[in-house]
Formats: sequence, structure tokens, C-alpha cells
Amino acid sequence: MKKLHLVAGSKNNFRPAFEYIQVKNGFVYATDAHKLVKLPISEMFGSLPVGSPSEFYFKAESWKKGNFYKALYYNIKDNYLEAFDKKGKLGIIDILTLEQFTQEVGRYPDCEQVLPDTDKPTEALDKISFNPSFLHDLCEVFNQPVGDFIYTFYGKNKAIKVTHNSMEGYGILMPIMKND
Repeated sequence: MKKLHLVAGSKNNFRPAFEYIQVKNGFVYATDAHKLVKLPISEMFGSLPVGSPSEFYFKAESWKKGNFYKALYYNIKDNYLEAFDKKGKLGIIDILTLEQFTQEVGRYPDCEQVLPDTDKPTEALDKISFNPSFLHDLCEVFNQPVGDFIYTFYGKNKAIKVTHNSMEGYGILMPIMKND
């Protein structure tokens, strides 16, 4: 499905919440503060069983190690996310409810707060800089070539919205501050 581990932060003693992927209000979020992905649950999991928690978290590293991004479908059972491919069960990873996450890790960043306001006009840009490896990671999450995306620039110090015309959800890439 989606290689969200490429966008979530790796081991980070100062921001441990970034090591997790958040599922909340019908969307899946992953961020490392330089890049962010927001996907509808349907784009990520297909559908989750009735009675699944409305908000939960799981480690991005577990998603990667368990090859969960290769799964065809998922199930939630107790406090575990199960992944299945055409051969059967790939494995299980622990999920945390909001209460467990808050107690064990802290607060997840408010991803909606940093998403660009598409109703506001953008600033005129002479030039902009961004890290191409971050862009590559975003495109890998969607499993599409870099040239198949639409890039919306909101201003010199504002997020770059990366969308694909045949998929729901999008990525955000933060520009690099350059002193001229």
C-alpha cells in the first residue's frame, strides 16, 4: 500500500511522537517535520472493521519491518493491527489509543495546523529551494514517478503541496531557508 515509514521520523529522543503514524478522523498522518503525508483511510487501508478505534497510533518502524506497506488488507483485533497479503498473514503490530499514546509518548503534532490554506492567495516567487531527497520520499509513499505530481507553491517560507491527480490525499514538503 503506502510506504509511510519514509515520511515518519526515525528514532528521535527530542520528538518521539514523530516515530509514529497517526490515524484520526478518517485520515492517516505521517510526518518528520520536513515532510508530511495526509491520506484518507480508504487510500491507506481500504476499510477498517466496524468498531475500530477512531484514533490510534503505530510505530513507523514496525510498519516498515513488518512489510505492512505490501499488505492487501488489514484488520484490527484488540490492540493490534494485522496485515495480510495474498499468501496470508504478514504479521501484527501494536497500536496505541489516544490515551495510551498520550501517557507513553506525549502529544502528536497537529498536522492540520501546518497544512496550507488553499483559500488564501499564494505569494509571488522568484525562486524556491527544497531537498530533492524529501520529494523523492513523498513520491515513494504514493508509489508514483516524480513527474506525475502537481506541485503547488504557497510562498517562500511556506509548504509545497504535492498532489497526484488520480489519488486522494497529498504530501507537504517544507522549503529550505536560503540566505541570499
